[in-house]
Amino acid sequence: MDKRSKIPSMQLYFCFVLLLAISVMSGCNDIFPAKEKQQDDGIKVLIVEFGSRTPIPNMKVTIRDMETDVDVTSASGDIEGEAIVKGLREGHQYLFVPSSAYTADSEQAKNVGKVVTVQKDMGYVVLETYYEREAQQLDVPIIMQNPEFPHGCEITALTAALNYYGLNLSKIEMAKKYLPQQDIVVKKSKRIGPDPAKAYAGDPSNKLTGTYVFAPVIAKAAKKVAKDKNTSLKATNVSGQSAKELISLVQEGVPVVVWVTLDLSKPNFKEGWWIEGTNKNPKMYRNLHTVVLTGHIDDKVIVMDPLHGYVSHNEAEFFKSYKELGSQAVAIRK
Repeated sequence: MDKRSKIPSMQLYFCFVLLLAISVMSGCNDIFPAKEKQQDDGIKVLIVEFGSRTPIPNMKVTIRDMETDVDVTSASGDIEGEAIVKGLREGHQYLFVPSSAYTADSEQAKNVGKVVTVQKDMGYVVLETYYEREAQQLDVPIIMQNPEFPHGCEITALTAALNYYGLNLSKIEMAKKYLPQQDIVVKKSKRIGPDPAKAYAGDPSNKLTGTYVFAPVIAKAAKKVAKDKNTSLKATNVSGQSAKELISLVQEGVPVVVWVTLDLSKPNFKEGWWIEGTNKNPKMYRNLHTVVLTGHIDDKVIVMDPLHGYVSHNEAEFFKSYKELGSQAVAIRK
């Protein structure tokens, strides 16, 4: 009985050793669990020119952590415009900023970029830059509305446009000191709030109560800033002007704050509030957004988007959205 029971055990042992040897020789990892992958293959970044999307050789990309606002790494592109960035955390947001590999400290490096959320197995990150065509663009600094202002695109865009002229304003200072805000209150079962052309309804820092504001308020805020800071800057409500007129302003060196929709989508509405002192109860925009128009190349416009950094849009689609939002715009000039 004992002798017979040992035979299957020896056979099983022999089979196990044989399978182990085969797995080692073949590189198979089926027998033992695979270890967690430690190798960081990096993210491929293709740096291209705005408009034409032609790869730009010998460029550098610097990566800034959006949470800490600290540069964490950089990489240099090759002759084909490709750079490999390593060491980034999955699910984390970073600002990818391109610059010439030979002028890493240039002003261009501080003023263009793209916000990227790192994802598992992500492919190319296409990073558009106008570095080689800088004469056609305005170097409006990137200022992101989040995390402080989930509903504060208007005041953030204005802050960026003013800082283009060398002011050192913070979006928080701008919101607290220069943006008129008024709560929406409930009276006799009615939600009553301000006219968006006169004050911001709610709180731009609150995801639940934040709404939006229109061009007249932003123009008024800009004028007050200019007076307080003793500058010669002038804010003009240029709402209603054509696409050609707004582009001409930018080509003259004037940044323009423009109202469009998120991602240029069709305007979306929900139940709004009664305008204080009137019998008006207009629908509320769900997807209103505000950006700074900074350039025009071929059939594209370039904007500083408070949610995404520098972005290019099809010119026709951009101005279609501009019209759907009431053709609202504010120019900031010397």
